[in-house]
Amino acid sequence: MDIEAISSLSCGASFFRSDLHIHSIGASHDVTDVNATPANIVDIAIAENLQIISITDHNEIDNVGAAIAHGVAKGILVIPGVELSTPEGHLLCYASNLDALARFFNRLSIAGRRTKDCRCQTGMAECLNILAGEGGFAILAHVEVPGAFEANVP
Repeated sequence: MDIEAISSLSCGASFFRSDLHIHSIGASHDVTDVNATPANIVDIAIAENLQIISITDHNEIDNVGAAIAHGVAKGILVIPGVELSTPEGHLLCYASNLDALARFFNRLSIAGRRTKDCRCQTGMAECLNILAGEGGFAILAHVEVPGAFEANVP
């Protein structure tokens, strides 16, 4: 399954088993499961009959390319993504390809990379504007938890 195959489907409703919010070892600071490698995540997704996934590590895109490559080899669509910890809350950001994700990510101000204190210092509105320029889209995450979007932007 790839973007072209999905795009060629009729405009009627189509449903795909998906998980677009997955963290991996070595990129998200809070992942401690050594088995959560990009390749293992793809293999487990296939075993669970998922058709589309996204690695959305916290403020990091290092493992996305490996997941995409393994997904291509195994026949599962891996959407390039990242979860940003912005000042207003968490934002799941998705791009059409790895290059677009990298261009977007490289325009952000990320402090404390690869630490538990890692944060995106670029505001949410600016993140959305930059992402739109790359043809991407975003979804708010964890809006209900203390210190998240609902509390920060009532």
